[in-house]
Amino acid sequence: MTPMQSLLACYHVIKGGNTPYLIGSVGIGKSAVMGLLAQKLADDLKLKLVRDLINPNEDQFSFIDVRLSLMESHDLGGLPYLDADFAQKRAFLGNLPTGGKGLLLFDEFAQAHPQLQAIAGQLLYERRIGEYVLPDGWTICCSSNRQSDRAGSNKLPTHVVGRCSIIDFEHSVDDWMDWAIKNDIDPMIRGFINFQEDALLDWSPKVDTPQATPRTWARLSDTLRTGIPKDMRVDIFKMDIGERWAIEFANFLKLSEDVPNIAKIMKSPTKVAVPDDGGMCYATAVALVNTVCGAKKADLYQHFDSALTYLQRFHTPEFGVFYVRQTATARPELKETKTFADYKVENSELDVIS
Repeated sequence: MTPMQSLLACYHVIKGGNTPYLIGSVGIGKSAVMGLLAQKLADDLKLKLVRDLINPNEDQFSFIDVRLSLMESHDLGGLPYLDADFAQKRAFLGNLPTGGKGLLLFDEFAQAHPQLQAIAGQLLYERRIGEYVLPDGWTICCSSNRQSDRAGSNKLPTHVVGRCSIIDFEHSVDDWMDWAIKNDIDPMIRGFINFQEDALLDWSPKVDTPQATPRTWARLSDTLRTGIPKDMRVDIFKMDIGERWAIEFANFLKLSEDVPNIAKIMKSPTKVAVPDDGGMCYATAVALVNTVCGAKKADLYQHFDSALTYLQRFHTPEFGVFYVRQTATARPELKETKTFADYKVENSELDVIS
């Protein structure tokens, strides 16, 4: 399933009173989808989403992401002790919910030690560990990498498979693009991924050097904003996305330095020559997205119209679709314009943001 399909599947599994288990490759956004799931559940209850609170207030819904692979058995199962009557008890370490409402994610479940899996399993099946009882307002979900990814995952115990709804998670460029816009991933990265879709996820368990995944592109986005010297781009990029895509992306950035004059496009969109090369077309589209998204209110609508007029002269409609999707998501007021409405009608068969 795509990320958005997986989100909806998890939601309906939970609404049905069951436990979803999301399985997918390394770095493709499983944790992000679970965060969106928590937000959706919070919205249903008209509560404010907060993170890592074990006893949220009445107006809050908490999302706790427990990385089982980083824990010891006592972190979840507590430490044994004898009370005044010499009865054996367990002292829990404050990692588990004590009240309120929320979503408890057991992430990296398959990477955890079997003993820890067994302890987490008690919560899955019985909603308790010894004297500890999970509050009624809390829901459990799980996620992990595939065993075939060789990311330290063990085979899922049969009893877990039998008690959870297993959701096979696959990456999707379209879903990632929507997420990237909303999470302010650098526009140059968004443009490059739209140009080279294979670059979003180019990962193999047999390779032990950095590789391109949605997670590493998001990390590179933060680094890119620091103003990397041109002569160090490839060396720095490959620390996150590997050498092949580091070279490709650096070349894409170099193209962006030679795009047509944006000011002239805004003034005379029917007169400025359009590029022929596909990479230059995307670089130009990205430059126009940046200009429109950063425009002042007084210039926004004129810039939006001019840029779209220019892009509609390109040899295929994909550049206009990319531009409209990016700008209308970042600046929602553009969706109220006649230009946007007309474009949707004329391109109703295309994947344009609604």
